[in-house]
Amino acid sequence: MRSKINLKSELIKSALVLSSGTVLAQGISYLLTPFITRLYSPEDFGEFGIIMRIVAFLSVIGAARYEYAIPLPKKNEHAFHIYRLSLRILIWTVGLTLLAGGIFWLFKADADNLLFYIVLISAISGFTVFMSIGRHWAIRMKWFKNITISTLLTSATSNTAKLLAGLAGLGVVGLAVSTLLGLIVGSLVYVFDAFGIYKINNKNSNLRRAVVARQFKEFPKVNLPHSLIDASRELLIAFFLTLYLSTALFGSYDHSFRMLKIPLLLIGVAVGQVLYNRISADFSQKKVIYPILKRSVILLTLIGIVPFSIIYIWGDSIFAFVFGEEWRLSGEIAAALAPWLMANFVASSISMVPNIIGKLKWFFWVGNLITAIQLSCFALFPDIMEWFELSEIEMFEIISWIMFVLFWGSTIWMLKIVKTLDLKI
Repeated sequence: MRSKINLKSELIKSALVLSSGTVLAQGISYLLTPFITRLYSPEDFGEFGIIMRIVAFLSVIGAARYEYAIPLPKKNEHAFHIYRLSLRILIWTVGLTLLAGGIFWLFKADADNLLFYIVLISAISGFTVFMSIGRHWAIRMKWFKNITISTLLTSATSNTAKLLAGLAGLGVVGLAVSTLLGLIVGSLVYVFDAFGIYKINNKNSNLRRAVVARQFKEFPKVNLPHSLIDASRELLIAFFLTLYLSTALFGSYDHSFRMLKIPLLLIGVAVGQVLYNRISADFSQKKVIYPILKRSVILLTLIGIVPFSIIYIWGDSIFAFVFGEEWRLSGEIAAALAPWLMANFVASSISMVPNIIGKLKWFFWVGNLITAIQLSCFALFPDIMEWFELSEIEMFEIISWIMFVLFWGSTIWMLKIVKTLDLKI
């Protein structure tokens, strides 16, 4: 039996609550970014990009992906056990990271600043995962305003600090420390939430926590390896581009990539978070989810066409005008990457669906295939350029269209799987 899904009253309304805060937060970022890019060089952003890719890798390990299971249990008591387990794993992860980094530092010669970066990267990773845990509990409880406030605080603090650090000439250290400050301030919302959560859910049962951990073991067993592969891929891409070309070019690539993810940050994340809550609830109640998923894909596609098309046509001129002439190359790369990021915008917004429908293993292998193809392109970057006499920009564009086809193929396949599952209800 098919249930009527009112997108206007539920999905769109909730997404607007989230996206409104995200729009304000990103508005702060966009207002200050043209000033920030004039205070840092592409090489500074290249080194910062490498740091943040290490952070992304560690953040995946942080809570073994259990935080993504928090919205799924029917009872809040069971969800609390996952919440508590996620925090415990995070504490162990940060502790072991610091220990391993400290041992490496002791045996590393000529590493005056290494210990500082180890502590800094560990701290950024820890607060990133803590915010993710808090965000997923807020999604479960539909505390969307808390997510909005946290996002605003993080953006305002981080970007203001980057501006001040740039004026002080602190370079990559200023970018990294500013990011940490933003995360600390933004996480305060979830710290206060945590006190309330523990006050209400004060039962401590190791047996129940173990049962719930086994119930959602797919997350560390399947989702974690999948996410680690994604994070490793980004690290390797940074390594290849820095090794084959330069840190400055990687900085231009990283900046263009982050700017092209604006629609995902503004709209895709908000829609994805609300969809996760709605679809997980409907699926657990044996309701059809294909109609809402299909409409979401169409909506996201229509939203993404305009900004990505503009960048595809006038990317170099826009980047040079907004961020400074030093970033014209970044605009050329952005234009080349526009098709890829357009498809990624849609696919990432619905990437939580395999978690819900129990198809993590299937999409784990799909993700592996996409990653293998992508890494092969970057690993052979200079060779392919030489074989076909291509420029760097032409090479980026070829990779972009390959990824466009792969992402759209996986999205369509996901829709077909969900439609088949709905027919069985």
